[in-house]
Amino acid sequence: MADEERIAAEAAEELTFPNGIPGFEDHTQYRLTYSDIEAGRVYRLQSCTSPDVIFTLVDPNLYSLNYELQLTDEEEALLQAEHPEQILVLLIVWKPETPSPDKPGLHANITGPILINADKGLGIQKVIDKPKLALNISA
Repeated sequence: MADEERIAAEAAEELTFPNGIPGFEDHTQYRLTYSDIEAGRVYRLQSCTSPDVIFTLVDPNLYSLNYELQLTDEEEALLQAEHPEQILVLLIVWKPETPSPDKPGLHANITGPILINADKGLGIQKVIDKPKLALNISA
């Protein structure tokens, strides 16, 4: 079982985002669920206090992205992770209400990954001003 699958399978039913998610700071308790589809695993992050607040999340590998993240001392303290392998990195995806021919399909927020320490049931959204990403092109 891959690390990401193990982490997701062991994820606590409820996750705490101590600072909320930017734009949703009042929502600090979420439930993480997932389902497997042909393209990969799709996660749902739903607010426990407002069930209509739901984020769809995917593994950045679906977009051929590999993150090299530097956490601040505050972010490390919030996540309480002892090892990088404890952190699940996910991207928020959305579908535009009115898709345009030049931007069809789903879009991913690559500058705001969700970081989850499933062992501790903690999460944050890391806002990246200048992302450093490794791009893998697969044929």
